[in-house]
Amino acid sequence: MKASFARYRSVGHKFVTGFMEPEVLLVAGALDEAQRARSVGGAVAEIGVHHGKLFIGLHLLQRDGEKSVAIDIFGDQDLNIDGSGAGDLAKFTTNVDVWSSMDGVVIHQGDSTKLTPEVLLEKAGAPVRLFGVDGGHTAEIVYSDMQLAEATLADGGIVVADDVFNEYWPGVAVGTLKYLEDGAGLAPFAIGFNKVFFTQPEYCDYYQAELESAAHGSARIQATTSVFAGHPVLVLGPVTALDVLRRSETLRAIYHRTYRELVRGLQKVSGRGR
Repeated sequence: MKASFARYRSVGHKFVTGFMEPEVLLVAGALDEAQRARSVGGAVAEIGVHHGKLFIGLHLLQRDGEKSVAIDIFGDQDLNIDGSGAGDLAKFTTNVDVWSSMDGVVIHQGDSTKLTPEVLLEKAGAPVRLFGVDGGHTAEIVYSDMQLAEATLADGGIVVADDVFNEYWPGVAVGTLKYLEDGAGLAPFAIGFNKVFFTQPEYCDYYQAELESAAHGSARIQATTSVFAGHPVLVLGPVTALDVLRRSETLRAIYHRTYRELVRGLQKVSGRGR
């Protein structure tokens, strides 16, 4: 993993305006390593890059010669029919330059629903191995974007879909479920940090195992299992202070001892501990 990605994951993303839970970059890094272990290569792409918060992280995972495609309406805000974001091309390119480089970045300004798989593959120079879907939030746009992602995805590629469970954008859930019910070629394998992760069904078990292993060795992420639209999924969440307490016998002992001492102190103050 590039040192520049680690720097962006730790610090840089905080200086880029946008909507992303920081743990997403930890998950992306783990999935990148899992892909590299299986020799899954190709471009990265994102629909709805906004100011580059996630896109920069994906771009930093690329190797020399691999392209990163940024798809956004940017200044064409008349196309932003649901008001789900207001990407700014100047802010985007500035952020990419500060934390990475525009080398290998291909910008497509326009309506993603009008972008054909053939044109995207030409721009990307290869099938896409990591594809962020965070464009328009109506059911129709989400359905179209998921189909585009599926049609251009590399074997072993991963789609990172945003806001599927965000209560403010029910159209995303509707569009996602319509995609899954309508002969989808991809299946969800993980949910976490306001993202749902999809891949070809034959890769689901592999990526779940890799993420479960990464979560087991992480101080910030924990994993459990569930089912989404009939598909078994790994559910990722943050490690809280209470979780840390539960995991450590030493910390639990300190907590209980402190609690008992506090109770005894309160009893003495109230006169009940005499």
